[in-house]
Amino acid sequence: MRTDHRHAELRLPADPRLLRVARVAVASLAAELPFTLQDIEDLRIAVDELAAAAIDGCGPDSTLDLRFEVDGQQLVVTGRVEGAGEPPPMHPVAVDLLALVAAGHEIGIDGDDRVFTFTKRPPTAGS
Repeated sequence: MRTDHRHAELRLPADPRLLRVARVAVASLAAELPFTLQDIEDLRIAVDELAAAAIDGCGPDSTLDLRFEVDGQQLVVTGRVEGAGEPPPMHPVAVDLLALVAAGHEIGIDGDDRVFTFTKRPPTAGS
């Protein structure tokens, strides 16, 4: 079995209409891993929910920086919006949904930056 450690980065304006680009990017990377179609859909949901929360309330000059990291068979996605501050509370349904689709997720602040991370492992990798 091939174990890799590689990554891709994506920088987007903090515009909800462009989150589809993030969903396509995560799905494309996941297709190269032993994920089922449902796992890939779970990744699309997680990146959409967390990226939307990260850009919530941000102005048109804000930028969403995403990093997609393949570590063995798992995919780790991190996001950052510089200077966005504390994220607003996520809707409880979104929090429950993320708990179902990701092996772990967090959203918060790092200095003045709004950040998030989540991990997805295929069923064979112990998720």
